[in-house]
Amino acid sequence: MWPKFYFDWLRKSAPTGSVEVYPEISETFETNLPNVFVIGDLTGVPLLKLACESGVNVWNSIPSRNNERFDVVIIGGGPAGISCALEGKRLGKKYLVLESNVPFQTIQSYPNGKPIFAEPKFYPTKSKLTIKDTTKELLLEDLNEYLKENPINIKTNKRVIQIIRDSIGYLLETESGEKFETNAIVIAIGKSGDPKKLGIPGESSSHVFYRLIDPKDTLGQSVVIIGGGDTALEAAIQCSDYAKEITLVHRGTDFQRAKIENVNQIKRLERDTKIKILYESQVTEIVPSAVFIKSKEKAVKSKAEMVFVLIGTLPPVGFLERVGIKLQNQKKFIDWLGFGALFSFATTAYFGKSAMYGPGWFSSLATFASAVSAICLIAYGVLYWKAGRIKGSFWKIVKSFYFIFVLSYFLFVYLSSTYFQFQFLGKTPAFHYTFLYSTTILIFGIRRILVRKTEYILYQTLTLIGIQVFFLFLLPEIILPKLGEFGLLGSEDSYIRREIFPGDAYWKAYGLILAWPLNMGVLYDGGITTFWLGYGLLFSFGLIPFLVYRYGKGAYCGWICSCGGLAETLGDEYRQKMPHSQTAYRIEHFGQYILFFAFILTLLKLVGVFGKSIIPILSLGEIFADSTKWIYDLVVDIGLAGVIGVGFYFLYSGRIWCRMFCPLASLMHIYARFSSFRIFSDKKKCISCNICTKNCHQGIDVMGYASRGIPMDSVQCVRCSACVSLCPTDVLRFGTERKGRISYDHLEAIKKES
Repeated sequence: MWPKFYFDWLRKSAPTGSVEVYPEISETFETNLPNVFVIGDLTGVPLLKLACESGVNVWNSIPSRNNERFDVVIIGGGPAGISCALEGKRLGKKYLVLESNVPFQTIQSYPNGKPIFAEPKFYPTKSKLTIKDTTKELLLEDLNEYLKENPINIKTNKRVIQIIRDSIGYLLETESGEKFETNAIVIAIGKSGDPKKLGIPGESSSHVFYRLIDPKDTLGQSVVIIGGGDTALEAAIQCSDYAKEITLVHRGTDFQRAKIENVNQIKRLERDTKIKILYESQVTEIVPSAVFIKSKEKAVKSKAEMVFVLIGTLPPVGFLERVGIKLQNQKKFIDWLGFGALFSFATTAYFGKSAMYGPGWFSSLATFASAVSAICLIAYGVLYWKAGRIKGSFWKIVKSFYFIFVLSYFLFVYLSSTYFQFQFLGKTPAFHYTFLYSTTILIFGIRRILVRKTEYILYQTLTLIGIQVFFLFLLPEIILPKLGEFGLLGSEDSYIRREIFPGDAYWKAYGLILAWPLNMGVLYDGGITTFWLGYGLLFSFGLIPFLVYRYGKGAYCGWICSCGGLAETLGDEYRQKMPHSQTAYRIEHFGQYILFFAFILTLLKLVGVFGKSIIPILSLGEIFADSTKWIYDLVVDIGLAGVIGVGFYFLYSGRIWCRMFCPLASLMHIYARFSSFRIFSDKKKCISCNICTKNCHQGIDVMGYASRGIPMDSVQCVRCSACVSLCPTDVLRFGTERKGRISYDHLEAIKKES
């Protein structure tokens, strides 16, 4: 009972929403298929203005080829597709638009009178199509008028059913049997695929609709509308002038993800008795002229001559999978090969560098894993090359060769040290591991700065690089040993060599940055000195709590920690892979058990060290701790922090260790429960696009906070700024809240350029 109460206290009723599934695309809109691009709503940004802009920007990535084929065939004639065609016309390209219906069909399917919001308000667009605040009818009139004055090469009523890759480009086949050859493809079909279903009896009845076309159709009817988003609320508002009665059925306690204007208007209509709202309710069955509704208190039968199920739509997953486009977090054989290569390499690295003080089977396991890693990497490279996915991207080529270098380098130093007693540069595998770790943070940190162009990320990444390279590599591995070798640290009786580095244990310098219990050696030490006892207690229970209270957990996890440094640099490209499932939410505080185990071991150790001279029997505590700690070292330090933490980088994000298992993060979760740090949101500007949640590699449902307009105070937040900087409507801001007063951070995590 108490663990549930404790975990509920840590979570603080945090939202636990999931993320929608979209195609996996690069920053240049390219899918896993070479020269096949996705633009518009299918990129995950449901904004007409940004959809039009993507139609212009995608031309920066479409290759130019001199042949008789189309330069590009654009599938879809919505705002994104038409904008892409207009830009192609301006550039003098050979293009063709294939539209399954008529131009701007998605907008035509909006309810009559639907308001259009041109967000972001001050976003400068290069598209020829102008999107402004208006209504559906006026927007369609403007768009069609512009298209009439600026004709493009478009074929309507041409549904693409197949895409075949050939030696040059692609062959597209339509439902009518026509075929078109092209060098590249741009998919701009929008995300309004099949509507989401309730999965209840009667929902296929003739009086059940999944879209409202004309509110006048509800004249004099008893209407039931199911849903709690903007689409459902807007439908209820528009039908309120015509329907005899309207019942709005919503499974939530409030309208968390709807625009504030719609919420205010729907509640005003409720007060005027024009709409009846049933919260925490769901329809269980639909029968002719009625529905059965179940709530917490009771089940009722409500009259329903027309039923509108407006709970959203599913992306056109079937078409995308049929043509071979990979979806986000979809795992194929090549992905499992890549995972096998990295996971086995992590096994080699962590068991290999620990083999010098571990049991003999450490070396055997590390050697076996090295062979598996090499085989998987070779197979992965062959399949990757055959798929053509490495072509045309300088960064992909650099990254691929770097990974090969890292694997080859460490295998060389490990195998030569283990089997030939040859230490490269006179250093152990642990030294070379730290060197590669630091180099990786440096290289991928530079890439992050160049790609994520915000002032916040610039300073954060430079700090992470500086701390890792200097304090966690050069200082303990090179500088201090050299200073000691030249006698610059004093005699053996000097304070530095007696208290800080007793016995010339320069590795203890890691403890200056890596706090207990992430680094158990800070306090778990049989020969612990007064300096390390005082420093360890002050660092973990004094300085870090202050930082967390003032700046949030991310002050350490996002700006100091080496695990965070690797996650924010190497793991930056893979942050969208973090699971947002209910299972992930249930196990995300597993580290609390590890923290408890670490606390008991350290307490027994310190009590034994300092108490056995007073009460001899207390030495049993130290004996028990020492006989048990190997389990902690094997499971936590090597297994979870190393093999799992690094091995799962490209499968489930670089923050799996940080979110699920890290005992220091778990300690800071307790501190963060009292933190004044918040991420504030402007609910009126939130469009519920889910980009913030999707890019949170700590699995936080940021949109769940933003759409409700409440400050985000999740203890999981590592202050990476991805949600703030990637928000297309600038909804989110860092700040603090003390005694009801809100202060925003001076160093904003906002975009330098669009």
